[in-house]
Amino acid sequence: MAGTKKGNLIFVGPLPPPILGESIALQSLYKSEKLHQRYKVKKINLSRKDFEHPGALSFDKLFTDSFAILYSGFLSLAMKNPILYISISQTKMGLLRDCMMIQACKVLGRGKVVTHLHGNNLGGTIDATSGIAQKFIVNALRKIDVGIVLGGKLAPNYRGHVKRVEVVSNGIPADFILKSEVGQGKKKRGISLLYLSNLMFEKGYVELIKATTALIQEGHDLRLDLVGGIQNESEFQEVKRYIAVNEVDQRIQYHGLKQGEEKKRFFLESDMMALPTKYKVEGQPMSIIEGMAAGLPIISSDRGIIAELIKDCGVVIDPTVEGVKEAIKNLVIDDAERMRLGRMSRETFEEYYTEDKYTDSLIAIFDEL
Repeated sequence: MAGTKKGNLIFVGPLPPPILGESIALQSLYKSEKLHQRYKVKKINLSRKDFEHPGALSFDKLFTDSFAILYSGFLSLAMKNPILYISISQTKMGLLRDCMMIQACKVLGRGKVVTHLHGNNLGGTIDATSGIAQKFIVNALRKIDVGIVLGGKLAPNYRGHVKRVEVVSNGIPADFILKSEVGQGKKKRGISLLYLSNLMFEKGYVELIKATTALIQEGHDLRLDLVGGIQNESEFQEVKRYIAVNEVDQRIQYHGLKQGEEKKRFFLESDMMALPTKYKVEGQPMSIIEGMAAGLPIISSDRGIIAELIKDCGVVIDPTVEGVKEAIKNLVIDDAERMRLGRMSRETFEEYYTEDKYTDSLIAIFDEL
């Protein structure tokens, strides 16, 4: 694109902190050198402190949303034919805010709109609205030029109001874990299981702990490492007491939130990964893609497009204690299957889920518009 004028892009969505799958994915695009080479980018960061209650009203949220709407309107007027790229909200108040920004871009800037859905609850939010609010939302959705989803199964979330829907899978840097590093940190004895996500009840970490405890008490040489931020402190303290009462605190350990090389070490030292999520807005967890990069077999549930993501390299389970326990036990006792799924994880990651594939696909959509 050397010698040609840069396009204008208004970039809207939550960037870290907090560290969530959506914010990590958005940050990788925002930091893309290629994006800034081709576009003059103005960002509107919608990061929120309270990820436990994302739709809750607060003064801080009202101020942030009001500023976002006004600033997007100003940028739409000031920039020539901008593209509004927005990580569309899945809460009612957030969706109304986003629709106001879409309308501003179309009316004030005569620009193009690309929305990116990082989950699986937009359709439910649309259905839950009525009257003037629903008419306003539907009118805005029909003005979207391209709606992006993480997998084809999530396209119905737009409820048919967006004419063009494209699939772009998440991706992580190809050098996060090199192929030559896979398997290098694994311990000599026992099987090491990794849970890496925020410790939310909806993510299934409680069921995972109970299943692992039962297997340890049955005599299996197994350990579980929990890595991530705590969402509910009182719930977590109950879980700690359960671990202590069952005398498995040497085998099941919580390590806090880890990033960079520390996080990478946990992936390299593990034999398999589990995320028995029940989270209703689950899309395509970044942590699972990271586990695939590390060559780990994945145990997870049919939420969002997880089943599609791990169909060749994991086990899809019912996120109950018994469902989790059976899947773990089968892979603990079957070394050959565990190794096979691990190899498929790495191969699938390399073919489909690198950061370059993710950012290039999005930039290609912007370029076309």
